[in-house]
Amino acid sequence: QPREAGEILAAGPANRLVAWPYPKLMTANPAVNQGAAVLLTSLARARALGLDAARLVHLHGGAAAREPDDILARDGYGHCAALEAVLAEARALAGPRALDLVELYSCFPCVPKLAMAALGLAEEAPVSVAGGLTFFGAPLNNYMTHATVAMVQRLRAQPGALGLLYGQGGYLTAHHALLLAVAPAPAPLGGAWDLQDRVDAGYGAVPRVDQGHRGPARLETFTLLHDRAGAVRHGIALCRAPAGSRVLARVAGDDAATLDALTQFERSPVGDAGFLREAAHRLPEWHHPSSA
Repeated sequence: QPREAGEILAAGPANRLVAWPYPKLMTANPAVNQGAAVLLTSLARARALGLDAARLVHLHGGAAAREPDDILARDGYGHCAALEAVLAEARALAGPRALDLVELYSCFPCVPKLAMAALGLAEEAPVSVAGGLTFFGAPLNNYMTHATVAMVQRLRAQPGALGLLYGQGGYLTAHHALLLAVAPAPAPLGGAWDLQDRVDAGYGAVPRVDQGHRGPARLETFTLLHDRAGAVRHGIALCRAPAGSRVLARVAGDDAATLDALTQFERSPVGDAGFLREAAHRLPEWHHPSSA
């Protein structure tokens, strides 16, 4: 069912909040019956099979890299080194050519936003050839099979175009990009492909985790998990102690003052000072100063 932008944006009974700030229509739905197939051969094999040269789509290169699986081992949450490296390599492979067709996949909207910024795309730029989420495609990256099929169809219809497929999986963890076009690549397959050494070498310092810290703590990033009725169950807050160590904490679902401070669209609460105190089961719990 096609959805208008305003319908996707507005949270309500038919579009409940899932994890702040995203409602259901902004997130991937795993319960989708779907199927797609991609055939990949060498050029020699395609010619031997008698395939129409006008329908072939050629790989021009690609890149891949990963962030640490453990989100507490990331160097920060305001950027993503692996995403930036992979998309920079794709942009370099394209050279002076424009990226005519783009697919920027994620289960959540924050990743296409980061990818658009990394590529320097305008806010209104089209970022999907497949149509995007929610109920077309699903988590765990099978969406990218459909995106590849859609890209092949679009490139066949625009033989002079250059297409970028970018997909990520996990918690902004695995990042892959491919450049494709109907015209053969001007040189052998390009790209560093595996950029992991480059990403690791440039990775920032990772804060020490100190789950025993209680007291002042600055908010590094957060989300709020909602139940099916739209009420906050609890929140997850990543915090930094004054000495720089990192603490993973919860946010109480009944702390109205903290929830109010975290859910203002006029300003981001990231970076706000607050405090950690002992909660049930010896868990650290983050509170905004307004809740004191």
